[in-house]
Amino acid sequence: MKRKKIISLGVMLFSLVFTAQPLLADVTKTVETKYENVVPMSVNVNIVDDSAEPEFLNYVYIKSVDAPIREDASIYSQELVRFPFNTKIKALEKVITNGNEWYKVELTDTKGHKKDGYISARLVDFRTFRFEKMMSKINKMSDFLQSANTQGKQLLSVNTYVPNPSNSNMNRTKDKYGVSADQNAISTYKGETIYIPDRSLVTVESMDKNYAYVSTLSIKESPLKVNRKVLSSYPKLTPNVRKVIAIDLHNENQGIFQKIDGKWELISYTLNKTGMESSLGFETPKGYFLVPMLKYEMGYRDEQNKAAGMAKYAIRFSGGGYIHGTPINYEEDINRDFFLKEKDGTLGTVEGTRKCIRNMESHIKFLFNWVTNGKVNKRSNSQRPDEDVVVIVF
Repeated sequence: MKRKKIISLGVMLFSLVFTAQPLLADVTKTVETKYENVVPMSVNVNIVDDSAEPEFLNYVYIKSVDAPIREDASIYSQELVRFPFNTKIKALEKVITNGNEWYKVELTDTKGHKKDGYISARLVDFRTFRFEKMMSKINKMSDFLQSANTQGKQLLSVNTYVPNPSNSNMNRTKDKYGVSADQNAISTYKGETIYIPDRSLVTVESMDKNYAYVSTLSIKESPLKVNRKVLSSYPKLTPNVRKVIAIDLHNENQGIFQKIDGKWELISYTLNKTGMESSLGFETPKGYFLVPMLKYEMGYRDEQNKAAGMAKYAIRFSGGGYIHGTPINYEEDINRDFFLKEKDGTLGTVEGTRKCIRNMESHIKFLFNWVTNGKVNKRSNSQRPDEDVVVIVF
């Protein structure tokens, strides 16, 4: 399988440097976890796009200004090299030394030579691709849809999005799950208010003149009472969804899955950046969402409500939340390639968007074509998915 290097410049440009420090006795280590840099055998793999495929499935990134890699798992061990903030390094093991956590990592010098080293867990965060958990979420969705279909229940999605490009008067009231009222549906369960995120998949348990009683995968309470007007039959949700984008918020990455000949296959995976609470936005909502539309270009505004820039190939999944390419401010466009590279280097580390899910442009272009299946209206910025596409965020 072809692997493209997206590791931060630190690992690419620094050669291994040995400093003169006294060596102590061998350190006694206990291996807590070993990391395999392969997709689990339980996941069917059929990669059709590797344009933004990361080199490592398990890695640490440096969260301090800089950090030493040592020859052994001890602060007294010889220092091999230092790497700057945000450098990503392949993780081999997690070990315990005298109650302290360390990561055994793989280093590569400028000539391609490899050497193992150790870095304190206090200086890094660990990231991994949880493909099996992604598959468990997909199977849960499939069972939910198939069961509802067998029982003759109507399959719909929530539609409560009202465009708010100026980011004004956002309703930040939250329910017990931390879901905001903004752009979402108000539901009640035994007198308690619970917000259902826009475009969530729901099954209708019963319905009267004004209200529907629904179940949804992301909320355990059921049935939830909602106004019938917040439910939509567009896009028409079928029990046989074949395309899923699975987003892992904790690890800042995603897997793309397609059902082919009755089997779910991993067709692409990449790093991303997800939402955080801020004056202009929200955390990326968790749930199961039906993609309603796409845009070739999506503009955005700054804190002063002025047009600030745009992102390409935007796929809407919930409220004003889109999966889109790396955003570029208008003043950055003159040196576009430089800023794309700088921003893409932060993918797979920490959250930092207004709700959206940021991808490298090469990957989001693939996703855009995959969702539309190439069937687009070239006279319009807005497009429709060619078939049901579900975005699972967990």
